[in-house]
Amino acid sequence: MIQFTKVSGSLDIIKTACLANQVFGQHYSQLMPRVQVDYFLDNYNSFNVINERIGTGGYGYYHIVNDNRQIGFFAVVPRIGETLEIEAMGLVKKQRGKGVGKKAVAFIIDKAKEQQLKTVRIKINKKNEMAVKAFTKYGFEQIGEEQQKLSGDFFVENVILTYTIGENNL
Repeated sequence: MIQFTKVSGSLDIIKTACLANQVFGQHYSQLMPRVQVDYFLDNYNSFNVINERIGTGGYGYYHIVNDNRQIGFFAVVPRIGETLEIEAMGLVKKQRGKGVGKKAVAFIIDKAKEQQLKTVRIKINKKNEMAVKAFTKYGFEQIGEEQQKLSGDFFVENVILTYTIGENNL
């Protein structure tokens, strides 16, 4: 049975950083150079960054759990403009294509409703076509694209997708 547990405390944060390392290592190393994957892990999914985001940034991190095993994670944060933004999401490779992502997105949409927010937004690497297709299938609509400069010569091109609460049914 799929469950979502809120990350709290150092041990949970360590587990989240390890999950991110596993997921991004499995998936994103096929989409971008390893040095760029390492940049994302160090600057967005390290213990220190996750700890700071939870402690002072208003982020909610959650583990996706199946039969008492952590199989993925996601992070959400409310933004100005009545939006809940999905900042990170990942599933271990063996769990993809089994409807787990859809359940996680439904959980996130419910969280947005509880907070009386009007939209859920996510930015997805343009090369991550599987994720873009999945979120589109869940009722998200593409509202734009952006090119984000990371560091040095690294750029990432993102697709921006949004889900309007009340207009779509997941």
